[in-house]
Amino acid sequence: MKTYTEDTSIKARKAEIDQKLAKLRSAMTAEGLAGVLINKSSHFAWISAGSDNICTRYKEGGICTILVTKDKAYYICNNIEALRMIEEQYLDQLGFEERGMFWYEDKTQDIIKEIIGNGKIASDSGMPGTVDAEPMLLQFEKVLCDNEIGRYLHMGKVFSETIESYMKTIRPGDTEIAIAGRLSAKMWENGLEGVLFLVAADERIYKHRHAMPTDKKVEKFLMVSCNARYKGLVTKITRMIYFGKLPEDLKIQYQKTVDIENKLAVMTKPGIDDIEIFEMSKKLYAEAGYPDMWKVHHQGGPQSYTNGFYLITPAKHEKVQLHQIYGYNPSITGTKTEDAIVITEDGPLFVTYPVYFPKLTSVVDGMEFVRPGILEIE
Repeated sequence: MKTYTEDTSIKARKAEIDQKLAKLRSAMTAEGLAGVLINKSSHFAWISAGSDNICTRYKEGGICTILVTKDKAYYICNNIEALRMIEEQYLDQLGFEERGMFWYEDKTQDIIKEIIGNGKIASDSGMPGTVDAEPMLLQFEKVLCDNEIGRYLHMGKVFSETIESYMKTIRPGDTEIAIAGRLSAKMWENGLEGVLFLVAADERIYKHRHAMPTDKKVEKFLMVSCNARYKGLVTKITRMIYFGKLPEDLKIQYQKTVDIENKLAVMTKPGIDDIEIFEMSKKLYAEAGYPDMWKVHHQGGPQSYTNGFYLITPAKHEKVQLHQIYGYNPSITGTKTEDAIVITEDGPLFVTYPVYFPKLTSVVDGMEFVRPGILEIE
C-alpha cells in the first residue's frame, strides 16, 4: 500500500497551495469571477495548506481573509494579527501578499475594491455584493492531495495514541465532564484540538446517541466519542471501556458492530454511489439481527475539513472519489464503532486504529482489518 507522509516544509506546502490556486482559478474563469474571498477557518486551512486564522475558537470566521485573484493571492488582516500571520503562519513565505490596516479601521472592502475594481467576487462569508463561494470550495475540499492525506494520517496516529492512552487511566467514580476535560487537555498537549466530546457512562450509553458530558460518575461501562482537528482537518473516533469482565453478549454485539463498519469500508470504492453503501447498512443490520437499528442514528458520510459534508440519505448522496475520507459510525444500542477511512488505490485505509486497546482482526473480501475492541480494566 502506498505510504503517505506529512511534509511540513514551506516548499511542499507552497507546491500544494499552487495546485489549489490553479484549480480555484480555473473555476473562477468558468464562473466569470475576478476574485474569491476566503475567511471561514476550514476554507482558510485548505487554501493555506494547514495555516490557522482562528482567534476565538468555535467560530466559523477568522481574523484573516485570503483574497485570490486571477494572478495573485493576498491576505488581509489588521495590525494585531499581521506579525503572527508572518512569523507563525508563514503566509508571506507561502506566496500570499499582505494587505493590512489598523485594528480601528474598517478598510477590507476598500482594499478589495483597490485590487479588483468592479469585478465579480465570490465569498464564503456572505459579504454584501458577493456571490456564494461555499459550494465551490466544499467540492475542492472533498478530495485530498497526498500531503493532506499525510497530515490526516499523522493526526490519526496521534489521536489514536492520545485517546487510548488516556482512557486506560479512567477509573470508576470519574465524572463524564471530568473525563472530557482531561481528554481535551491531553489532546491540546499533543497538538490536536477537540471539537466534539460525547461521553456516556453506564445507562446513558443505552439512552442517548449524542451524550453530552454530565456530572454522572462512571461505574462499569463507558463510551467516549470525540472529534479532533489538526491543521483544519477533522476526524472522529469512538472507544469503549468496561470495568471488570466484559459480558459475553456485549462482546458478541460489539463484534457485530465492528463487522458492519468493516463491510461498509470495503464497499467504499471510487465510482460507487454512496447511497448503495447506505442501503447495504440496512441489510447488514438485518443480518446482525437488528433490522430497524439503522433508523436510530445516521451512518455517516464523507468528511475532511469538516466532520461531515453531508449524512448519506436518499435525499443526499454522491459518488465516491479516490482520496476522499469517509467516516461511518454504526451503532447497535449499547455499542458503537467509529474510525474514518481514506479511499486509496489499494482499498480503504483506516485513519485511526487500536494502539493500547485490544485488537480485533478480521478479513473481509480478502482485506485484513485490525480494529479496536472494548478495553477491559480490572
